[in-house]
Amino acid sequence: MRNTFTSLRTLALLTLGLGTLPAAHATLMPVAVTGYNADVVADGAGTVISSTTDDVDGGAVGNRFNFMTSTFIGSTGVAPTSFLPNTGLFTSATTSGLTFQFASYTANNSLRINGVGTGALTLTTPRAATDVYLLATSGNGASAFTATVNFTDGTTQVFTGLSAADWFSGTTNIALRGFGRVGRDNNVIQNSTTDPRLYEFRLTLAAANASKTIQSVSIGKTATTGALNVMGVSINSTLSATRPGNDPSLAVSVFPNPAASFLTVQAPAEASAAATVQLLDRTGRTVQTAPVRNREARFDLENLAAGLYLARYQDGARTRTLKVVKH
Repeated sequence: MRNTFTSLRTLALLTLGLGTLPAAHATLMPVAVTGYNADVVADGAGTVISSTTDDVDGGAVGNRFNFMTSTFIGSTGVAPTSFLPNTGLFTSATTSGLTFQFASYTANNSLRINGVGTGALTLTTPRAATDVYLLATSGNGASAFTATVNFTDGTTQVFTGLSAADWFSGTTNIALRGFGRVGRDNNVIQNSTTDPRLYEFRLTLAAANASKTIQSVSIGKTATTGALNVMGVSINSTLSATRPGNDPSLAVSVFPNPAASFLTVQAPAEASAAATVQLLDRTGRTVQTAPVRNREARFDLENLAAGLYLARYQDGARTRTLKVVKH
């Protein structure tokens, strides 16, 4: 179209840093990707075919359809009353706080696979995450597919058994619905407050992968039925800690690594009686605090959930943060 978008049983030390810990958090956020191969959204004045490169549903000529924006003018000269979000950004109806961003309505905005096939969406800026969310739908029946998350270190995690429901019949994991469609060949607008539907798919990464940087997501459509459209990628980004003023002389370490049921943080030789270590979850919430005794602070991990944590050593104004993950 053409209009201007992974209890706590094993801890693996990921990165070390020094400095005051900012608010650590996991963030749900859309990410920009390349790899879309079709423009399926009609916009502006003119025919649907003039502002798109393909249909959404893979229907026969005379019975195939496209999405549309508020700027599309139909065959009768009337604009639609139901349409995709003007900015391309919306909050999913299924997961609180999860947003998706459509690619530009004036360029390719769908990874469209009609029949058996493959494609890939590459992150413009590779990032680490605990979860990847895909925005997808299917026309003329459901589409079975697999998704493979590819990391910059050459490893992968594969998700099988995924299925995008038909854009007019799915009842679960609906991210967005009720934005109408337009006939590709007759330019007739069909307004609706319930259809079509776009669905979200949550890909939860293994804890060992949550610290890795995601390069791309490969999609493999495994059956001939349905026309699959993947139209957005969002992530639950891995918490991070900025590290202003790194001081290599502040020797803080974690062991054993990996850990089974406890974690020990070893403080530097110069640790004072006031030194402490905090264990924070990925939202920045302090889950445990331990004093440093004989240069060690110990944490019982049995009742903690698997995931990412930060161990923050603090002695007066001196702080060093260790980013850790639990399998």
